[in-house]
Amino acid sequence: MKSEKENLSTENKSENQVTKKEIKKSKFGAFVLRHKLVFTLLFVIVVISLWAFIKISLIENQFKKDTLKLKSDYENKIDSLTTKNLMLTSKVFSWAIRSELTRDNKEQVNQFFLSFIKEHGVSKVEFVSAPDGKITLSTNKKDEGTMYTNQVALMSNETINFKNDSVLNVVTPVMGLNNKLGVLVIEYNLMLNK
Repeated sequence: MKSEKENLSTENKSENQVTKKEIKKSKFGAFVLRHKLVFTLLFVIVVISLWAFIKISLIENQFKKDTLKLKSDYENKIDSLTTKNLMLTSKVFSWAIRSELTRDNKEQVNQFFLSFIKEHGVSKVEFVSAPDGKITLSTNKKDEGTMYTNQVALMSNETINFKNDSVLNVVTPVMGLNNKLGVLVIEYNLMLNK
């Protein structure tokens, strides 16, 4: 008998728990049903907020991409303009060098180099003799007398440029009356320009 009573009391307890859960569920369900408009509006607000956060995140990412692209385009344009300006400057500078070299006035050419190296971004100026390929005049006196290694630059009859990392080298031929005297090499640091 005791066991039946215990079974009944256990069943009653479990039924009471189930009914309490059902009552709680039904109370919550009844509460939700009574306030459908409020819960619908809350759901709409949550959905709109999520959509807005996602949209803002997408716009910020696009803005970052556009900013990087504009910055890259700007830097490329500035580098291009700097290169063009330096090539024109080196061409005109080579005319002055030619006139002094034809008069065999190397001291004046050296003064031109020392004045030119004071310009922003210019790190080295050299004159390479055409017949032997040696650096005859340089703002870095240690380089004078050494061989210039870029044979393509020595052979060129036009102003050319080439970059190594952030250093732009502009090579301009210096022409005499009948022959090529050599090349003028201007080394320009692009990082100092930014």
